[in-house]
Amino acid sequence: MSELLVPTELLTGVGEMDSQHGRLFLQIQQVKEALLTVADDPERGAALLSQLADSLDVHFAWEEDVARACGIPFAEHTREHARIASFCRAMLGEIDSGKCNIPAFMVYMDRCFESHVLHYDLKLGEDLRSAQASE
Repeated sequence: MSELLVPTELLTGVGEMDSQHGRLFLQIQQVKEALLTVADDPERGAALLSQLADSLDVHFAWEEDVARACGIPFAEHTREHARIASFCRAMLGEIDSGKCNIPAFMVYMDRCFESHVLHYDLKLGEDLRSAQASE
Protein backbone atom coordinates (compact mmCIF):
# COMPACT_ATOMS: atom_id res chain seq x y z
CA MET A 1 0.00 0.00 0.00
CA SER A 2 2.75 2.49 0.85
CA GLU A 3 4.16 2.24 -2.66
CA LEU A 4 0.91 3.71 -3.98
CA LEU A 5 1.58 6.90 -2.04
CA VAL A 6 4.89 7.58 -3.81
CA PRO A 7 4.35 9.36 -7.10
CA THR A 8 6.33 7.62 -9.84
CA GLU A 9 8.23 10.83 -10.58
CA LEU A 10 9.65 10.61 -7.05
CA LEU A 11 11.05 7.09 -7.40
CA THR A 12 14.84 7.17 -7.14
CA GLY A 13 15.57 3.77 -8.68
CA VAL A 14 17.28 2.69 -5.46
CA GLY A 15 15.06 -0.03 -4.02
CA GLU A 16 15.80 0.49 -0.32
CA MET A 17 15.42 4.26 -0.56
CA ASP A 18 12.15 3.98 -2.49
CA SER A 19 10.82 1.48 0.08
CA GLN A 20 11.73 3.81 2.93
CA HIS A 21 10.11 6.74 1.14
CA GLY A 22 6.95 4.67 0.66
CA ARG A 23 6.79 3.93 4.38
CA LEU A 24 7.41 7.60 5.22
CA PHE A 25 4.69 8.82 2.84
CA LEU A 26 2.34 6.32 4.50
CA GLN A 27 3.31 7.56 7.96
CA ILE A 28 2.74 11.18 6.90
CA GLN A 29 -0.72 10.18 5.67
CA GLN A 30 -1.46 8.43 8.99
CA VAL A 31 -0.33 11.48 10.99
CA LYS A 32 -2.47 13.72 8.81
CA GLU A 33 -5.56 11.56 9.25
CA ALA A 34 -5.06 11.28 13.01
CA LEU A 35 -4.46 14.99 13.55
CA LEU A 36 -7.23 16.19 11.28
CA THR A 37 -9.91 13.76 12.47
CA VAL A 38 -9.33 14.25 16.19
CA ALA A 39 -8.49 17.94 16.39
CA ASP A 40 -9.87 18.12 19.94
CA ASP A 41 -7.70 15.18 21.10
CA PRO A 42 -4.35 15.37 19.31
CA GLU A 43 -2.57 12.77 21.48
CA ARG A 44 -2.78 9.98 18.88
CA GLY A 45 -1.63 12.32 16.13
CA ALA A 46 1.22 13.60 18.30
CA ALA A 47 2.28 10.02 19.05
CA LEU A 48 2.24 9.20 15.33
CA LEU A 49 4.16 12.41 14.56
CA SER A 50 6.76 11.41 17.15
CA GLN A 51 7.07 8.01 15.45
CA LEU A 52 7.39 9.78 12.08
CA ALA A 53 10.17 11.98 13.45
CA ASP A 54 11.98 8.86 14.66
CA SER A 55 11.47 7.20 11.27
CA LEU A 56 12.81 10.28 9.50
CA ASP A 57 15.91 10.18 11.74
CA VAL A 58 16.51 6.53 10.82
CA HIS A 59 15.95 7.22 7.11
CA PHE A 60 18.20 10.27 7.12
CA ALA A 61 20.96 8.34 8.91
CA TRP A 62 20.66 5.55 6.31
CA GLU A 63 21.01 8.04 3.45
CA GLU A 64 23.98 9.73 5.11
CA ASP A 65 25.71 6.39 5.76
CA VAL A 66 25.17 5.16 2.20
CA ALA A 67 26.38 8.45 0.71
CA ARG A 68 29.46 8.43 2.94
CA ALA A 69 30.24 4.80 2.02
CA CYS A 70 30.09 5.72 -1.69
CA GLY A 71 32.11 8.93 -1.28
CA ILE A 72 29.20 11.14 -2.32
CA PRO A 73 29.42 14.77 -1.07
CA PHE A 74 26.48 15.20 1.26
CA ALA A 75 26.91 18.30 3.48
CA GLU A 76 24.05 20.34 2.01
CA HIS A 77 21.75 17.31 2.00
CA THR A 78 22.63 16.64 5.66
CA ARG A 79 21.76 20.24 6.58
CA GLU A 80 18.38 19.77 4.89
CA HIS A 81 17.83 16.61 6.94
CA ALA A 82 18.61 18.54 10.13
CA ARG A 83 16.18 21.32 9.15
CA ILE A 84 13.32 18.90 8.47
CA ALA A 85 13.96 16.90 11.67
CA SER A 86 14.15 20.05 13.78
CA PHE A 87 10.91 21.40 12.30
CA CYS A 88 9.11 18.10 12.89
CA ARG A 89 10.23 18.00 16.54
CA ALA A 90 9.26 21.66 17.05
CA MET A 91 5.74 20.91 15.81
CA LEU A 92 5.40 18.25 18.51
CA GLY A 93 5.81 21.03 21.08
CA GLU A 94 3.29 23.22 19.31
CA ILE A 95 0.76 20.39 19.14
CA ASP A 96 1.26 19.69 22.86
CA SER A 97 0.72 23.36 23.69
CA GLY A 98 -2.31 23.68 21.38
CA LYS A 99 -0.60 26.36 19.27
CA CYS A 100 -0.18 24.34 16.07
CA ASN A 101 -2.24 25.16 13.00
CA ILE A 102 -2.66 21.47 12.20
CA PRO A 103 -4.14 21.76 8.68
CA ALA A 104 -1.37 24.15 7.60
CA PHE A 105 1.28 21.98 9.23
CA MET A 106 0.08 18.86 7.43
CA VAL A 107 -0.01 20.59 4.04
CA TYR A 108 3.53 21.78 4.73
CA MET A 109 4.74 18.30 5.76
CA ASP A 110 3.36 16.76 2.58
CA ARG A 111 5.02 19.37 0.39
CA CYS A 112 8.22 19.46 2.44
CA PHE A 113 8.88 15.75 2.08
CA GLU A 114 7.89 15.66 -1.60
CA SER A 115 10.13 18.64 -2.27
CA HIS A 116 13.01 17.05 -0.37
CA VAL A 117 12.77 13.87 -2.43
CA LEU A 118 12.52 15.88 -5.64
CA HIS A 119 15.40 18.25 -4.94
CA TYR A 120 17.77 16.02 -2.97
CA ASP A 121 16.95 12.31 -3.06
CA LEU A 122 16.50 11.94 -6.81
CA LYS A 123 20.06 13.25 -7.21
CA LEU A 124 21.26 10.95 -4.45
CA GLY A 125 19.62 8.05 -6.28
CA GLU A 126 21.48 8.97 -9.47
CA ASP A 127 24.76 9.24 -7.58
CA LEU A 128 24.24 5.89 -5.83
CA ARG A 129 23.39 4.13 -9.08
CA SER A 130 26.49 5.65 -10.72
CA ALA A 131 28.68 4.59 -7.79
CA GLN A 132 27.31 1.04 -7.96
CA ALA A 133 27.83 0.88 -11.74
CA SER A 134 31.47 1.92 -11.39
CA GLU A 135 32.23 -0.78 -8.81
